[in-house]
Amino acid sequence: MEKNKLVIIGNGITGNLAALYISQKLPELEITIVGKTDKPHSVVGESTVELSTHFFEALGLGKLLEDKHYHKYGLTYYFKTKKDPNDPNYVVHEAPGVMRLPAYNLNRFTFDNDLRELNSKRNIKVISGTVKDVSLKISTRKHHILTVETEDTEKTNLMLEADWFIDCSGTRRFLAKKLGLHKDPGYQRSTFWFRLKNFDRNIFDKISALKPEHHCYDSYYVTHHFYGKGYWIWMIPMRSPNGKTMISIGYTYRTEQGAETVKTLDDFIMTVGKDHPIIVEIVKSGEINTLSENMLDISAYRNYMYESKQYYSKDGWFLIGDSAFLFDPINSLGLSYVSHMICQVAAMISKDKAGNLSESYINCHEKHIQSILSLQDSWGKWYEIMHDPVKLSWTLLMNNMSYFNVLLPAFMNGAFLDGRHIDVFTEQFKRLPVEQQGPAYPFPKLLDILSEQATNIDLACLPNLYSKNIPFSLYRADEKLRKKLFSRYLFRLITLRTALIRRIHWKLDKRHLSILFSAIGDNCLDMMRILLVSLFSHDLIKYHKPNNPDATPFGKNGTFLKFNKTPE
Repeated sequence: MEKNKLVIIGNGITGNLAALYISQKLPELEITIVGKTDKPHSVVGESTVELSTHFFEALGLGKLLEDKHYHKYGLTYYFKTKKDPNDPNYVVHEAPGVMRLPAYNLNRFTFDNDLRELNSKRNIKVISGTVKDVSLKISTRKHHILTVETEDTEKTNLMLEADWFIDCSGTRRFLAKKLGLHKDPGYQRSTFWFRLKNFDRNIFDKISALKPEHHCYDSYYVTHHFYGKGYWIWMIPMRSPNGKTMISIGYTYRTEQGAETVKTLDDFIMTVGKDHPIIVEIVKSGEINTLSENMLDISAYRNYMYESKQYYSKDGWFLIGDSAFLFDPINSLGLSYVSHMICQVAAMISKDKAGNLSESYINCHEKHIQSILSLQDSWGKWYEIMHDPVKLSWTLLMNNMSYFNVLLPAFMNGAFLDGRHIDVFTEQFKRLPVEQQGPAYPFPKLLDILSEQATNIDLACLPNLYSKNIPFSLYRADEKLRKKLFSRYLFRLITLRTALIRRIHWKLDKRHLSILFSAIGDNCLDMMRILLVSLFSHDLIKYHKPNNPDATPFGKNGTFLKFNKTPE
């Protein structure tokens, strides 16, 4: 009998996004979601980036996003110019204009409910209950057998057969716990967050922002980031269902890097007030949102990060989203990598259904996850420099440049599903043991000198170079553009390095001259790389031939987000 039964464990955002995508990409599958009816609880993931919203738009969620959620005009960074907490001056790095690719600040309660409602109108079965156990398929049994306890008053037990099942159970981590797959992360973090309503947003105007002037958008509608020793703060405006002002505020930290533990709102006010009293003033002007009559919208997680030893199996089970690992929210990339994982699983199911799924193709995607976790290791090390605006600001410039010129085009074109791209990508972003990892910031020797010499924190020291780093021509899948953007990335390495060189007051001593000549040599090497990419292309932007076992089953030029229209 042909394989066609898929069970998704979890009725949250990850499970419903997976069901929506797979039901459109592989409409012949029988898809069942098993999960409890949502009870009031705090969630995160309000700030989306261009990658995840590109995925959402392809799934047909564009109207929901436009009608019910705020446009988000990038990630904005605030760097204090003085150590005096009462000084309102900040160097502010923000997007120089509106990109063709949109992003949104979500009200997750609204979005998640609408997503479930949309899936209820599709050919997707939903069972309200909890998966209590699973018997994995073996040679004598062709299906996984899942034991489900229904949510009705009788607590009936159902037995479900599945050719494949995806664990989207979130922090419950059903399968990881059953199979003993828990793994400690490279770097641990803690977090505290809440949602505030009815506050005075005009208090933001008390910030004296040093930034290029523009009239492109209201700078309130971004994801705001503030920093301190070993911690950072997010502030995400969102549209509440009743139209009242609402904002998500969170504090993520590493105590071993000097941050203070925050467990309560009083802790937050006391700690944050030492560095950013304007944030405290905003908090005191409003009131905490409520999830229910007796439940405030406040959460705190201590040492909440985790990973898994394995994520995908040729036997037909997969861990994605929070059931697999937790993301540091610092770059708002949690939902964007969920988008990656959903498509990876669909590609593996498609190959398995056709009888040509290989261990090597599964291993490709396992390697891809490890490369993403290597990036997360880098973000974990950022906490070491969050009190240093020079090192942190240039690090964020570099990070955004890599995202817009390499990661985002690879997703939009579907290259991340092809083993040839993955092999090169994973070599470029190879995960190393913690003790072997280098500095948390790029161009370390140059930034060490600039940080030592920086007596004034201003736009000259912390230039906003996003207008040069962000490719405004990027808005759709385009393989030729992807090649150009990779060359652009290499060229921007040269220009960033050169910008640093020009800002340093060089001395005629051994250390300075050695670093200067080394930086000039690196520029020459990158220029050679640009020439080679222009003449001969690069494996990072190539694909396997379709008959290769590690080739993507969905083709290139963004075809993984193109669907055959079938009647519901």
